[in-house]
Amino acid sequence: MHILITGTSSGIGHGLAQEYLARGAKVWGISRRLASDLMDQDNFHHLQLDLTDHEAVEAQVPGFLSDTKRFDMVILNAGILGPVKWMSEVDADSMKQVMEINVWSNKVLLDKLFNLDKDIRQVIGMSTKASLRSTPGWGPYAVSKAALNMLMNVYANEHPDTHFIAFAPGLVDSEIQETIWNIKETDKYPAVERLQQARYTEDMPDSRAAAAKLIRGMEKARELESGSYADVREI
Repeated sequence: MHILITGTSSGIGHGLAQEYLARGAKVWGISRRLASDLMDQDNFHHLQLDLTDHEAVEAQVPGFLSDTKRFDMVILNAGILGPVKWMSEVDADSMKQVMEINVWSNKVLLDKLFNLDKDIRQVIGMSTKASLRSTPGWGPYAVSKAALNMLMNVYANEHPDTHFIAFAPGLVDSEIQETIWNIKETDKYPAVERLQQARYTEDMPDSRAAAAKLIRGMEKARELESGSYADVREI
């Protein structure tokens, strides 16, 4: 299998890369930081790149992917939580940053992949249940992921030979959870308290422990209509 994953330096992207490599897949990873344990793997190819630098994406991605024409799966995993605040407290620049990372960087990368005429079987946009309903404090994250859901739907209509899915991975311990762990205003943001209570329990496995379940879920999601939303806990 040929797998492309963004955000492989930590969290879900790192766990998925580890699991795919253990299964003998070839993995291409793109992230801003290096993961030393992955760099030692013969089947791991890494590009250190900030995906919000669109000129660098245009310049560096073609050479990075020059030795393969196909991907069984492209996993658009890189993303940020953004500020946990009431939406009225979030300034426009902060909102633009979240949208740039969680939405537009994915569009730019997808456009480059299709312009390079890569044969892509499935694209996974890593989403969240927060994209379906508003939760106090989660405004920027929820809006960006709702936009990502629609981005997957739009591309599904434009590229019928590739299966697209907006995929919610459920509770997985990651850098985002580290940010949530350090939030003190739990009375103001009820979802924060629930996530803090779930951390370090079996309800929130680390990314490596969750990887096999996520892969099964993403594969099963191929049975759903292209461009739809799926939650690993419900399929």
